[in-house]
Amino acid sequence: MTEPEVSLRLAIYYIKNHLTEQDVKVSIDGAQIKIGKTFHFDIKGFLSENHCEKTDGDFDRWQGQYCITGQKAKIIIESIPGYGDVQILLQNGKTLFVESKKSKHGKSSQEYPLMREAIGQLMTSSFMNEQTIPAVAVPYTKKSLELAKRWSKLELIQKTGIRFILVQDNGNIVTV
Repeated sequence: MTEPEVSLRLAIYYIKNHLTEQDVKVSIDGAQIKIGKTFHFDIKGFLSENHCEKTDGDFDRWQGQYCITGQKAKIIIESIPGYGDVQILLQNGKTLFVESKKSKHGKSSQEYPLMREAIGQLMTSSFMNEQTIPAVAVPYTKKSLELAKRWSKLELIQKTGIRFILVQDNGNIVTV
């Protein structure tokens, strides 16, 4: 699962399950979609398969505003470096600030360095405040679940309030 897919599945989940009533911001690096003529993730195809329709009229760009069929809240896709991969205003008024990571097919134990990288990005973000809930989102694997359970018990992770969100291929999530 690519990083953009992790971020978009998370956004779709929160909107479809009415965990937010506000538009969800997703920031995706253009290089994760396409470099030169090489496509790494078919974002338009993915959004279409998940009943997301572009609503801002600029159909030449993949960035922009998307509506999920039957939902009020929209997904706003931008490319803003250092802004966090997903930002969701929750119903309690707090913002879920997410750093997403991918999985690499065929590589073992990639979860460890990728999850640590996401934790480091959260810890060095200038967007954190008392209204922010920091979270790491990664594809669900046995290893990512094991690490999330183990690390969520660590004192510094608990003090900072970092959550681990494991995204499944079917679009469901497991939060640790």
